[in-house]
Amino acid sequence: MRATRIEQKRRGDSLVRRGTLRVVHACAAAVIVAGMVFGGAMVPGETLTFPSTADEVKQGAQIAKQVESQARLVTDPAQVARLTRIGGVMDRVVERRDLTYHFQIVASPVVNSFAIPGGWVYVTEGMMQFVRTDDELAAVLGHELTHINHRHYYIQQERLSHMTPAMIIGLAIAVLAQSPGPLVAEQAVVQGTMSTYQRDLEEDADLTSVADLMKTSYSPVAMLTVMEHLAQTERLSGEPSVAGTISADHPEPEDRVAYLQADLERLHIPIIRRIPEGYLRITTDPPAASGDQPVTIRVDGRPVLTLGTTVGGQTPAQRAQAVAARLNDFFNEDPAPYDVHVSTLLGRTSVLGREIDLYDVTAEDAAYARLEPGAFAQSVRSSLAQAIDDAPYNRGY
Repeated sequence: MRATRIEQKRRGDSLVRRGTLRVVHACAAAVIVAGMVFGGAMVPGETLTFPSTADEVKQGAQIAKQVESQARLVTDPAQVARLTRIGGVMDRVVERRDLTYHFQIVASPVVNSFAIPGGWVYVTEGMMQFVRTDDELAAVLGHELTHINHRHYYIQQERLSHMTPAMIIGLAIAVLAQSPGPLVAEQAVVQGTMSTYQRDLEEDADLTSVADLMKTSYSPVAMLTVMEHLAQTERLSGEPSVAGTISADHPEPEDRVAYLQADLERLHIPIIRRIPEGYLRITTDPPAASGDQPVTIRVDGRPVLTLGTTVGGQTPAQRAQAVAARLNDFFNEDPAPYDVHVSTLLGRTSVLGREIDLYDVTAEDAAYARLEPGAFAQSVRSSLAQAIDDAPYNRGY
């Protein structure tokens, strides 16, 4: 039994390494299609019509029951609370208000998410770990909610109506078993029938997620950074996608990166990656200081500057807020460590970020740190430079 579990883990890890997240996501759509086929599929050639909300919810509930009978759901309170909280933000900005949305986590290491008609969204543990911030998770949920809102499953059902039930069931089982095995046997048929489909639906889901993120406090750039992360993972794997899959059905991550970047530029949205990717995060410790209580500014948890006293009528908390705002503008430019330097002019010593005056050293702060002003400025510069050097874009991954 132990050897079996190890082999299962190795197989699950291999799927991620081999860049099959696109494969599994596409296969997950087969779960939806399978339920639709047995719930009364449209006859090919008929005009595409959508069911009533009540019928859609009924069908979705039946499919969700099938999925949850074969996949173990995660009940960890922290993970469930996080998904529910972010899902609640996203479902308030989608177009359709006639549905109740449900968010669940599937216990699987595969990086995947999929949607079911009627309002069910599933995210794997692998995806929960793959996204780096709440912003990126919100982008994933926005993508899946679009599939529901724009009724993509009905459109895809019409396109796949010539597939046999056996093929569809095989694809569904492949998803739940985390195995590409059944796909290989259907290589010729699947590639022939699906190679020109779903690309437009995926693009619609990606771009609509950007638009929906703009209605929230989450960064719309998150949809781009998720795709860049997927593309990078695929490149670093060094292995081609699994042969004989329906991956041709999806646009390549690099193609998605290109049209997402073009869309953000068209919308005049600055492409600032550090917020959705979660690096160079600025916090103050304590978060809500009062009076003359000293405040430490941290970058990714690293202490870079402690303001110990009130200066010029401004409390440490007020001064920290001003410094944090300047650091935020500087970090948005993805600086290099050497962009931080110390300048002394007319008796004033400052820490600069390129041309931005990040912090003017005061005698009070230097005394609190028990350093000379020049030495204190250099210690702040060194801490900032190290935090920047540790950022992922400077590490090369």
